[in-house]
Formats: sequence, structure tokens, C-alpha cells
Amino acid sequence: MTLTCEQAVKQFFAYLDRALSGTEFEDLEAHLEACLNCCDKLAFSRQLDDFVKHHLPDNPVPATLEARVRRALERGPGA
Repeated sequence: MTLTCEQAVKQFFAYLDRALSGTEFEDLEAHLEACLNCCDKLAFSRQLDDFVKHHLPDNPVPATLEARVRRALERGPGA
């Protein structure tokens, strides 16, 4: 299945947590090979994920924060 950028972005944190497998993993990998914009967004997501894990290791990320970050990633830079 060919993923849209929106579908790909929604899977980034699961991808970074190694929670994707099978066709979900393969579809996202294929999308990332073809989409530089999503590669940039994934790099930002990775940095954000590392920052949060480092600074808030014992506290879960509030769902509202995750939702805001996902919306910002979907809009792209400068939006």
C-alpha cells in the first residue's frame, strides 16, 4: 500500500519505538525512501522523541502534547 504523508507521519512515533512490523513497517520504509519531506519530519520526530525520553523519563507525555506535535508535523515547517 502506498502511504500518504499524513499516514506516514501518524506512524513516526510507533516506528521510532520499533512498534511497527510487517506491512506497516515496509510501507513506511518505502514511503521514506521516496519522500524527503517526511524524512525531514522523521528526523525532527526522532530529536523530539530523544529529548522527551531524556528529560521526562518517568512521566508519560501528555496526550494533548503529542496531538499538538502531530498536527504541527502534518502542517510542515512555517505553517
